[in-house]
Formats: sequence, structure tokens, C-alpha cells
Amino acid sequence: MGRKELREQRELVRAAIAAADEPHLRYALDGTVGDAQAFCWAALRQFERKYAPQVFRTPKDFGLHHADLHLLLIVAHESVSHVQLVEELLSALGEPHPLPPSRDLRDRLREARNLLAEHRDERVLYRRLTTEHTPHVIATYSRLGIALPDGSIDSETLGYFPPPGATETEIADGQASVGTVGGMLSLPSLHAALLELEAELDKLAQTHQGKGTPPPGFR
Repeated sequence: MGRKELREQRELVRAAIAAADEPHLRYALDGTVGDAQAFCWAALRQFERKYAPQVFRTPKDFGLHHADLHLLLIVAHESVSHVQLVEELLSALGEPHPLPPSRDLRDRLREARNLLAEHRDERVLYRRLTTEHTPHVIATYSRLGIALPDGSIDSETLGYFPPPGATETEIADGQASVGTVGGMLSLPSLHAALLELEAELDKLAQTHQGKGTPPPGFR
């Protein structure tokens, strides 16, 4: 879906939310919370797979480990995308309820998903052919205020070294770079936010489950 079509679809959804009555909003909220839970659980399962003891002996072992990170970024972003819809529905009901992750972490996750998973193939091919990063990669890092890595952005930092902009708390906790992918997204921070989100969604599911009325003819 192109940018124009995506923008039109979002406007269509916002208009439908604004026009819906309370029973239909509550019905939609129940289902959307369930969708967000499904993707949140899937992302947490990817973390479990990532952190399970692994032995790397063959190219297949390394390849699957690398691909698992991409799957993690995709399902984590899907959960956050659904969370935004949950927040919009709650606001429409007059019950605003901000949910994790933070806005900054959501932005970093979206950019990491875009660069490291969704559009990775052409970006990597361009760098293999030219040894240079694409203009989109350069612009993204500049927008986030992050120094562009000298090497590949597909790397994960396994050691500890505070990056530019790390808070004193992050540095003191030793979480500034450990598990950071592409120099832009802290996996420990994302994991903690998803665990918090799982608990928040469970509360919302218990509160709103079975409430509301589906539109006539909806299956």
C-alpha cells in the first residue's frame, strides 16, 4: 500500500471512530485489545527464542538467529500499531488511557522495523554494490539524532558502551548499549515495555470483554 492509500485509509478509520456510537466503539475496542494482545504475546515469544541458549555451528544457525530478530521487530511493531488504535478508541469513549511503550521507543521501533526488516533487502543490496548507505538510512539516523555506524546497521551491540544521548540512569544501570540493534533501538527497553504492555492489555481485556454491540450483519 502506497503512502497516499495508507493516508486515506487512516483518515477513513478516524472518521469511522468519530461516527460510531458507544456500543460499536466498545465492541471494536474489545476486538482490538485482543489483536494487540496477540501480537504482544508473539513479540514476547520471539524474545524467549532470542534469549534461549543457542549454539552457532552452521550458516543456517547464524541465519535463523538473524532472521528471528527481524521477525521480532515486525511483530513488536504490529503490537504497538494496534496499541495506538486501542488508545484512539479509549479516547473516543472519553476514557483516555496512555499505554506503553513511550513515544520515543515507538518511534525507534518503527524506524528499526523499517530499516532492519521491512525494507532491508534493497538497502543491503545497495550497500553491497556501493559500500554506501542509502539516503533514506542517512536521513533516518539524522532525524533520530543518532550517529550513523561506520559499518553495517544490522549489528547488535553485545557489550556496554553508552551511546550519545544515553541518560544517567541508563548509563548507571548498564543498559545504554547492551542489546541495542542498529545503534537505535534498545532491546532490553523494548522487552520491558512489552511486559508492561502485556499487563496493561490484560487489565483492559478483563474490563471491556464482551461489551458493546457489533454492526448489523457483521461476522
